[in-house]
Formats: sequence, C-alpha cells, structure tokens
Amino acid sequence: MQTSNQPISKVAQTKQYPEPKHIRLKLRPKPYFHGKSYSYLLIVLCLFATLGVWIMQNSINAYYLQTYHKSSPLSLLDRYPAWKMGGDIGNKLYAWHGDLTSAINQKNQQIVDYFNDNLAYTPKYQAMMAKSLESTPAAQMDNVGVSEAKPDNPYVIHSGDEIFFAGDSMMQGVAPHIQQYLQKNYNIKSVNLAKQSTGLAYPSLFNWPKTIKETLSINANIKILVVFLGPNDPWDMPDLVNGGQLKFQTPEWEMGYRQRMMDILDSAKNHNTQVIWITPPNMKKQKLNKQMIYLNQIMQDELKRHHVLIIDSRKLLGTSDDIYNDYLIQDGKSVKMRTADGIHFSVKGQKLIAQAVQDQITIIP
Repeated sequence: MQTSNQPISKVAQTKQYPEPKHIRLKLRPKPYFHGKSYSYLLIVLCLFATLGVWIMQNSINAYYLQTYHKSSPLSLLDRYPAWKMGGDIGNKLYAWHGDLTSAINQKNQQIVDYFNDNLAYTPKYQAMMAKSLESTPAAQMDNVGVSEAKPDNPYVIHSGDEIFFAGDSMMQGVAPHIQQYLQKNYNIKSVNLAKQSTGLAYPSLFNWPKTIKETLSINANIKILVVFLGPNDPWDMPDLVNGGQLKFQTPEWEMGYRQRMMDILDSAKNHNTQVIWITPPNMKKQKLNKQMIYLNQIMQDELKRHHVLIIDSRKLLGTSDDIYNDYLIQDGKSVKMRTADGIHFSVKGQKLIAQAVQDQITIIP
C-alpha cells in the first residue's frame, strides 16, 4: 500500500475556504423635512383660533367697546348669519358655564357652612366674636341688613304671576336664589335675562330698555321687575340723540343715563309692572368705587323721583361712609360677602341680597 509522501503541513495549505461575501450597505436616507409638520401645526392653530373668535365674538366685542369706547371691527361681520350663529353658540355655552359654576359654588358653600358651624366656630371663638360685635359702633350697625322700607302699596304677586329679572353678572348671582325660593315654595315662575358685561351705557352691545319693553309686551303675567345694573356703566357712552360720545361725570352724560333709566321705568308703568331696583355696592378698587358713588347718587335720585322701591346693597353689606368691606358680622360671626375680585358677591352675599328682595314681596297663593 502506497502512502503519500506530501508533508502534512502542505496538505493543510491546500485546504479550500469559501470566498468572502460582499455586504452592500443601505444608503443613508435623506434628512426629514420638518417644514410640513410646522405648516400643519400652524394651520391647526389658526383654525382653532378662528373657531375661538367665532364663538367668543360677543365677549370680544364687549371688551373692545368697554375698553376703547367704539365698536369692535368684528361687528362688521354681524350682517352674516353664519357669523352670528357663532355668537349664539357662545351665549349658550356661557349660560351653561354660569349655571354649572353657580351649582358648584353653592355646593362648596354648603360644605364651608357645615365646617364653620360644626367644626371651626367653637364656643370660645363665638364668644370672642360676640364681644367684638358689642364694640362695633352703633352707627355702623344701623346699616346692617337695612333696605328701603316697603311702600304703602306692597309688592304683591298671586299664583300665575311672574317676576322678571334684568341685570348683569351681579344679578346672575342673585336671581337664581330668588327663583329657587319662589318656585320651590309657591310654584311662582320667573324670567331671568341677566347677562354679564351689560348695562345701560352701551345699548349697541345689549339694549336693556328695548329688551325689557319687548319682554313685558309679550308676557302679561309679569307683575314685578327686579333690576340690578350699574357696575358696567361708569364710562363714556354714545349719545343716542346727537351722535358722538358723552363724557362720564358730565351733565350731558347724567341726562343721557337718567333717560335710559326712565325708559325702563316708563315701560314698567305702561304694563302695570312694579319695579324693585338694586343699586350697586362699593368696590375694592378706589377708582371704581368713586365711580360707583357718583352713579349711586344719580340712581337713587332718579328712582326716588319715580317712587321706585330701592334696595341699597351698600347698606345690606354693612358699608359705612362708602368704604368697601369684604366681611359682615352676622350672629356673632364674620361672614365673607365679596369675592376676591372686589366686585362680585360671594354665595353668602348673593343670598343676603336675594333675601332682601324676597322680604319686599307679598305672595298670595
């Protein structure tokens, strides 16, 4: 048998190996262009901004009118029904939001009242507050809870009669308490057209004399009109007779404002509707407070000339010398009557004003 004479090392050198494969690397993709995403985002933001302006057009118009004392540029679009539809949607949303907020505030106040009455106001604290109350000047105490006395001809409503509430955001807080009281206890219906940011100064924004006249004309069941206006009115206002603007705190402005009040009172008189007019409270900001003092003087004088029942919210809130105060002492307790903005009422303050109105009404089932 023959054997190979090749060395072992040479055999190893002749061993065949597979040829290496060539790997093709994928080409690097082109950088992503973000301009399309930015454009898309910008378009979406513009659409939402337009939608917001469409729905909030009334609030924008009100702010522009009250700030610059002239019509908003958006008012030029009011002639288009599609544009005005957005304002109607906004009004419904605001009304829903107001009702929801009011319900939440009332629930919160119930919780606060329970906590105060059962946990916070200990006998020791109540004794301390009672002692503080005794030291309060008598002149200041005389104003607490005081409203104008009932006239000889009391404000009477019968079953089937209705009460009409007209006013701004202050009335939006007060009216629901009276409505609930009348509906729950006497099944008395009511009409509440209170609308925030309204007054007598800008009828182009919301015309209260016209609205009240029309409402009384179509509803003969309304026997009492409750009005709460004024906080949105201390500004220059348009002259409805001669055109132009009437400067605030001038004789011309006063004459124009009195005329708008008279238009409301005349409408009520023509429809045999009695009027209860709530005058504005003092305000936290010094400038606004001075404006309210001036406006209150005009209101009080004009209402007395027409023998209207006046409910002075300043006296009810315990105000002395036209000075703003947040709290009122009731039953030895310090009760917060105003909200943090120094304008609106707390739920307790709303109920206090509502109770003053209810006390003036005689209900015959």
